[in-house]
Amino acid sequence: MYYRCLLPAMAMGADWCGIMGEPPRIGVATSMIANGTEMPNLLEDYDIVVLQQPAGEGWIRTIEAMQERGVKVIFEIDDYLHGIKEVKSHDYAKGFDAAHLRRIEEAMAACDALIASTPYLKKKYRKMNPNAFVCQNGIDPDRYNFERPSRDTVNIGWAGATGHLEAVQPWFATAGAIMRARPDTRFVSIGEPYALAFQKELGEDRALPVPWAAIEQYPAAMTMFDIALAPGGQGGWWRGKSDLRWLEAGALGIPAIVNPSIYPEGHNGQTCMTATSQQQVAEALLALVDNAELREEIGQRAKDYIREKRSIKAVVSQWERVFERVLG
Repeated sequence: MYYRCLLPAMAMGADWCGIMGEPPRIGVATSMIANGTEMPNLLEDYDIVVLQQPAGEGWIRTIEAMQERGVKVIFEIDDYLHGIKEVKSHDYAKGFDAAHLRRIEEAMAACDALIASTPYLKKKYRKMNPNAFVCQNGIDPDRYNFERPSRDTVNIGWAGATGHLEAVQPWFATAGAIMRARPDTRFVSIGEPYALAFQKELGEDRALPVPWAAIEQYPAAMTMFDIALAPGGQGGWWRGKSDLRWLEAGALGIPAIVNPSIYPEGHNGQTCMTATSQQQVAEALLALVDNAELREEIGQRAKDYIREKRSIKAVVSQWERVFERVLG
């Protein structure tokens, strides 16, 4: 909700609301509606309403009611939901069964348009709603105005949620081999506690699992990274991921090693290091671990690019153009 609803709304001066449940039984988790926190009047107060991944009969009825009042309704999606069931390590795979996916498809088809975060997702879901558009993720650069502390170690970091185990394991194996050869390296994970595996072999002083934190604390936690890892698997769920890892690492001046199929805007050796094999991961990691100047150069170029091209203020025009198209 933060990246795909709150940030675009704030950049446009629009209302936003994070909700729980399905109509008619829904509750407000957090919102900014006319400078207050409340449930928005979806039927009367808006020309356009963007719904993030609605599903179920309650939402279908609500979408139809809005449309009867002349409101244009847009379905927003930032994940390849139909690929989740293929990811064995995903905590929510069982929830995305055929019945639930059918409810999602029905909501997609009912809306006036669809906004996806990547071209891959647009391609996958335009068969549900041919009036499909791409609006890239943007970030709020002010949240990343941290000076990373100096240290005697080189910290390799990974941050993220569920479902990435199959993609990260080969890269972590490579990182472990390099850490055995470079005693000044450390590993930090944020979210999923992958650093625990490094602790078992290398000791607690060389690996730190940072638990889930509030989104306001996330950039500060990432200042513990000197190098960020951004792998990706070959299945549809991974192909549908957006490039947030690179955006957030780059906004802090942290060089990232990325899978180019998921992070196509990153330029190898300039604003990131790209890798598709363990050999390439090893070469990129060694180059960055052994060369502080290279880490600084790539991190700074990424920071300049992302703050200019991928801030929410830079990409919000994509949302505005879609709104213009939908309103005719």
